[in-house]
Amino acid sequence: MTIDEIEDTLLVISEKLNDEQPAINAFTKLYKSYSKFLCSVISRGLKNSGIYDEQILNTVINNTFYKIYDNPLIFSFPENATGDRFFKAWLATVAKNELKRLLEEYYGKSIYLENVKEETIIESEEISDDIFKSVNLKTMDEALNLLSERDRHILLTLYMYYDEGKKTPSDVLKTLSEMYNTTNVNIRKIKERSEKKIKDYFTKNTQLKPLKND
Repeated sequence: MTIDEIEDTLLVISEKLNDEQPAINAFTKLYKSYSKFLCSVISRGLKNSGIYDEQILNTVINNTFYKIYDNPLIFSFPENATGDRFFKAWLATVAKNELKRLLEEYYGKSIYLENVKEETIIESEEISDDIFKSVNLKTMDEALNLLSERDRHILLTLYMYYDEGKKTPSDVLKTLSEMYNTTNVNIRKIKERSEKKIKDYFTKNTQLKPLKND
């Protein structure tokens, strides 16, 4: 499907409470267009996890499409997008999260942690890692815009100097504290509050999760 077709289809589905039959028809068209793709992606994830369960396969597909039917406008294309690759990337990400949840529920946390790698469900010859990052970063940019200019600058500055396992350099905290006439303790609180707002935004508006620092 083209970008315009996908956007029009999602818009029709969003009107399901006012006009149900066109919404069902649009949803059926979307399902027929992308269920085979999702089946391939999920099957690959199950194979890499050492598990093949047709019930889980079908449940993941159905739950993924149900989320679209329930909230179709949760997805939007980034500017300058071409083709349906971003939509496929988003679908695969939703399915990945659903697969992880079901594997944990059906087989137990230990099997889920040992056998399901982070990248298995999202690997596809049709989708590059850059696209997944672009979808994620678009949502991150929207979330950052919810913060005040001060809080956004503090958070991004702290991330700039982030080094796993190490504390933020004292001179960085001092500079931020002096710049905004506050304390180191408050700088850390601002960071915590800002991160919570971002996580809440992701939870409310997308099935994605914020990208972790490398």
